[in-house]
Amino acid sequence: MRFLCISAQLAGHLDWGGYLPTAVELMRAGHDVLWGTGRELQSQVAAQGVPVHILQETGWRWPPPPPIQRGTASEEEFQRLRMVRSLDQWLDVARVRAATLELIEVAKRFRPHLIVSEMFTAAAGIAAELLGVPFAVAGWPAMQTQSPGPKADAPGAVGRLAQARVGALLGDFGLTGVNWALDGPAALRSPSLHLTYWSPRWYAGARLLPQTRMVGGVAPSPLPPESPWLVQLPSDRPWIFITLGTAFTRDINFFLIAARAAAEAGGIPVLAVGKGFAAVGTEGGWTPREVEALRTGLPQPSVLVDRVRFAEVLPHIAAAIHHGGAGTTHALVTHGIPQIVVPKAADQARQASGVARSGVGYHIPPNLLTVPLAAEALQKMLVDDAPARLNAVTLQEEFASLGGIPKAAQILVATVQ
Repeated sequence: MRFLCISAQLAGHLDWGGYLPTAVELMRAGHDVLWGTGRELQSQVAAQGVPVHILQETGWRWPPPPPIQRGTASEEEFQRLRMVRSLDQWLDVARVRAATLELIEVAKRFRPHLIVSEMFTAAAGIAAELLGVPFAVAGWPAMQTQSPGPKADAPGAVGRLAQARVGALLGDFGLTGVNWALDGPAALRSPSLHLTYWSPRWYAGARLLPQTRMVGGVAPSPLPPESPWLVQLPSDRPWIFITLGTAFTRDINFFLIAARAAAEAGGIPVLAVGKGFAAVGTEGGWTPREVEALRTGLPQPSVLVDRVRFAEVLPHIAAAIHHGGAGTTHALVTHGIPQIVVPKAADQARQASGVARSGVGYHIPPNLLTVPLAAEALQKMLVDDAPARLNAVTLQEEFASLGGIPKAAQILVATVQ
C-alpha cells in the first residue's frame, strides 16, 4: 500500500508522539511511504530512511507572523489579536490554496491509498477530498465540538473568521468539507481515523468521537551515555530536565526560573535550550549577551546544552519542567517521569491539561511561573511515594499496554484494507 504523509516544516510537527516513527514502521512492513514537507525538514526525514517530497508551500507560515504588540489594546482585544495571529500561521487562505494545488499534483503522481496529516496542514484534508482518497489525522483526537458560551465573544469571532476561511477554500475547489469540523471551531476532522499516541486516562473527561484510536507508546531502549557530562555530573541529587523544545527557545527568564527552582528543590538542572544556542550570533541564534546572562545566572552545578538525546538522558531524569510540546511530553510519559508544564502555544495547553488530568504533574501558566511555586511543585514530585510519581508509573504502563508504533501502523493499514 502507498501512504502519503504530510507535515508542516517544523521539527515538532514530525512527532506528535510517534508520527514519523509510524511512517518508518510502515516501510518496515513493506509499504510505500512518501513524506511531504518543507525543505527545512528534508534531512531530518531522510535520515530515517523515509522518501521526502519537498513542498514549496505547506500552508504553514514559517517563520511565524511577528509578535503582537499590546500597545493600548484592551486585554480582550489583545487576546483576539493573538488568536488571529495563530490562525494566520496555519489557515492563511492564499498559502493553503497554494499548498493544496501542489499536494494534488504530488498525490496524482504517487497515487496514495491513504493521505495522513498532522492537525495543522489544512491542505491535506482538502486535497484528499478533491481526489477521493481516504484521509487520516495523526497525533490528534477527533473531538466533539462545543459552541462558544456567552462569555466567549472574542474566541467566537475568531472561530467565525476561521470558518469563513475554510468556506472560501472549499468554495474554490467545489468541495463540501468532509474532512473538516465546521459545526464549531474550524479544524481538520477525518470521518475515518484520528490516530493518537496517548491513552484513555490521558483524555479522561474529554468528549472524543469514535474514530479516535489510541496507541499509547513505549520508551525506546536506553542508549549508552556518550555525553561527557552524563558521567561527570553528581548522582547523589535528582536531575531535573528543563527545555522549551526546538522552536521558541529564547526565553532566558523561563530557563533561569526553572533552573533556580530545581536547585532550591535539591536537584541539578539539566537545560536543553535549543539549537540556536549553538549558533551564537547567527540569524535565529542566541546573542552573546543572552548566552552570558544565562550562563552567569544558573545555579551550580548545572548542565547547559543545545539538545539531548532522550533515550540517553531521560532514563536518568527524576522530574522535568518544560513547554508542553507533544514530543517532549510523550517522551516523559513513556519514561514514567513526573513533570511541570508551562505552555506557550495553543497545542501545548492541551498537553498541560493532560498532565493535570492524569495526575502526573502540574500545569503552571507562564505568567504565574515563579521560583517558589515551581520549587514547591518539584519538592512534592520528588518524594518517592508522591502521587505524581506513582501516577507517572501507572500512566507509563497504560501507554505501553496499547501497543505503540507497531499498533499505529497496523491501524493505518486496516483503515484502507
